[in-house]
Amino acid sequence: MYTEVESLGIVLNERFGLPGFRAMQREAIEAILSGRDAFIVMPTGGGKSLCYQLPALLLDGITLVISPLIALMKDQVDRLTRLGIPSVALNSTLHFNQSRAFLERAQRGELKVIFVAPERLESPTFREALRQLNISLIAIDEAHCISQWGHDFRTSYRRIPATFEFLLGDRRPPIVALTATATPEVRADIVKLLALRDPIEIVTGFERPNVRYAVMREAEKDVRLVDLVRSINGASGLIYASTRKNVTKVTALLAQNGLQAAAYHAGLPQEARRRVQENFQSGKTAVIVATSAFGMGIDKPDIRAVIHYDLPATLEAYYQEAGRAGRDGEDALAILFFSNADLRTHEYLIRSNAPTEAELRAVYVVLHDLAMNTLGSIYPGSITIDKPTILKRILKPQASLQRIMEVLEEAGHIRLERLGEREKQPRLHFLSARNRLEEILFRSNSPALKTTLSAFMRVGGADAFNREVPIDDVELRRKNQLDPEAYQQAVRMLVSLGALEYQTPAKQSLSTESYTLQLISPRVQPTRLDLPTRAIGERLEHSLAKLRQMTDYATNWRCRSAQITEYFGERATKANCGTCDVCSSRGDR
Repeated sequence: MYTEVESLGIVLNERFGLPGFRAMQREAIEAILSGRDAFIVMPTGGGKSLCYQLPALLLDGITLVISPLIALMKDQVDRLTRLGIPSVALNSTLHFNQSRAFLERAQRGELKVIFVAPERLESPTFREALRQLNISLIAIDEAHCISQWGHDFRTSYRRIPATFEFLLGDRRPPIVALTATATPEVRADIVKLLALRDPIEIVTGFERPNVRYAVMREAEKDVRLVDLVRSINGASGLIYASTRKNVTKVTALLAQNGLQAAAYHAGLPQEARRRVQENFQSGKTAVIVATSAFGMGIDKPDIRAVIHYDLPATLEAYYQEAGRAGRDGEDALAILFFSNADLRTHEYLIRSNAPTEAELRAVYVVLHDLAMNTLGSIYPGSITIDKPTILKRILKPQASLQRIMEVLEEAGHIRLERLGEREKQPRLHFLSARNRLEEILFRSNSPALKTTLSAFMRVGGADAFNREVPIDDVELRRKNQLDPEAYQQAVRMLVSLGALEYQTPAKQSLSTESYTLQLISPRVQPTRLDLPTRAIGERLEHSLAKLRQMTDYATNWRCRSAQITEYFGERATKANCGTCDVCSSRGDR
């Protein structure tokens, strides 16, 4: 471990270009460098990332950062690269060969930080590579995602602790969990679920004195929005809408009133999203209209207004997004439009995220029927089923099929196979019987064809006669000393002979309309199916309670800043902030 903590200020200035630490950053960094776990709650823009980035620079090995969004990883990698800290993000945009090349660099000690999504930890290839790395620190960003009581619960985060125990065992390095929004209940849940060992807990203030909070009721919503955008007079502004449809609507509304704004949502092509983000960062675009897909990792200090056109479902989500205003310490606005229609929409969506017992049983039966399992039997391999095939066999569920599948997985009835490195590899499937393949080997005069087919038969084995299997073509060529052109010629010849089917990653269908899964327990009668009914009900009631707290914030005539601070378990330094719409209307100072 690094022990020269007295030089941290020099490193901060020389490598990160910062004059000094913000509140509690130094304490967090010193604890991590001493080998202690840490749990850090700092508001958006409060400097959480530095708490693992600076230790990553000083520790001998590699820092593994688990992050939920590709855009967030990219922003962090770009920043660290500019600072001369070699970093990469391993995500689904990379080809298998690219991922492996990055991991080989890590094994040679050429990288300091690796960013991965939690799903990547389930890839067998990545797990094996991780065992070979000298990991000196693990950072879990957006750690609230592990708690079912948080505002962005993700089942993939729940599997992180078990993965670390399996991979690292006694080699477990210090772990730092980071989030911008966590109530006392969620904070306790995070520490417990991640099994943090005597962590230093750092929770910095939630008050933002330079941000003026205000709530506007639905009357003349569009007119008020146009007036607000005009009032910031060309400065940077961010407008959040809950759906892609509303993003398009608001962008068109502003254009009709002579105001330029760019739209951003997950349905846009990746290149278009990148261009919108870069133009906003550089100031070429002043106003962005976006869904919640925009904002994580955005390090833009001079946003003068964050406006919520639609009501968020939780105060955590609202505070995190509103917190992107005024990071430079100058005056900024955080405006929320409140609508009863938004409230009803959220109630519907929350209830639709809670599958009924009948829906869970119906899908369970369909999965076993499609696998042709009888009572007490189980299909031993993986099956791939498209979404329409399932839905046409059951009554239309109120809950999403994705959520139903997740609950069946949480209950231990199925295991979903997620997109990982192996799905980015070429895939092989033998179309001819073994004796036909052996005949080709005997009769062929092509050394490349003989070598390639022999390697395929060794690597693919019996599985390749029954289904597609992944093939590491780069490693296969290396071991057999085949140049790429000779290899491809051999593959084309074998395909033309009808001996095999060879799919490159570009040709594989990786549609979200299908599920690849394993049925991991023998089939039982639907009435005997063990289901987490109580947990589903508790989660539903908790989500509705969160929505009520969001509604209370919008409708209570109390200081907005004090409400937010108290919600996160802290005592406001002042009962009245003096700047929000409530305090201003009463003349409170």
